[in-house]
Amino acid sequence: MTETMNGLPTEQVIDVLTEELHNLAPAEREAKAVQLLSVLGRSKAAAASAARPPAEPGDTRRAPLLICDWATDLGLDGTTQQLGIDVAPGPTRVSKTADATGHSLLSSGHVGADILHVPAGSGFAPHTHPGDHLLFVLAGTGTIAVAGEIVETRPGQVYMVEGAITHAVGAVTDHMILSVGAPHRHLDSPERQELTAYTALLGDLGHITCRLCDIQASSGEELAAKGCPHSPHRFG
Repeated sequence: MTETMNGLPTEQVIDVLTEELHNLAPAEREAKAVQLLSVLGRSKAAAASAARPPAEPGDTRRAPLLICDWATDLGLDGTTQQLGIDVAPGPTRVSKTADATGHSLLSSGHVGADILHVPAGSGFAPHTHPGDHLLFVLAGTGTIAVAGEIVETRPGQVYMVEGAITHAVGAVTDHMILSVGAPHRHLDSPERQELTAYTALLGDLGHITCRLCDIQASSGEELAAKGCPHSPHRFG
């Protein structure tokens, strides 16, 4: 327990000051009340500090501000802001994928952001997440497959699928995505995604439709046989 005046514990100091309040003239009572509030404030601050676990070396999760550069400022073109984004693989392979890579931007331990690179023709097999993700398309065209449909995604779009719903992300051309997730899991964490069966992508009638090709089938193999190159069964 934090000690205060005369080496007494905080609780005893508060008791002494409270008793003195009853014996003071009104003019003196206000000053003593301020002293009592000060002791209370210091006590709460000490308790909060004691309850906070010590920071690990290099741990920035508790910093009041986390900031990083994720694109190059190319200035204004009239009233349009220009950003430069490198379309290139990242240093870290994303867990449970064959070719997707990326680099982490920042994380509080609860919410975090990463830049993902998905090579053309590759992608994320059907999966779920421990939480929801916002996906901002930065460059290249891609696909999102969910609830019986495969839909095109393109730069300037942001989309979200509930983490508990099976979905799959593909790249038509080399594809860059800014991913914001909560709870956040590192790119190479096996907990970042849980792979599921392809059948979980099918709609209520047991079909999946590629909106890019306007082809419907009951499996990824059937889609491919009909000429669709976008089925995420190839990513497993």
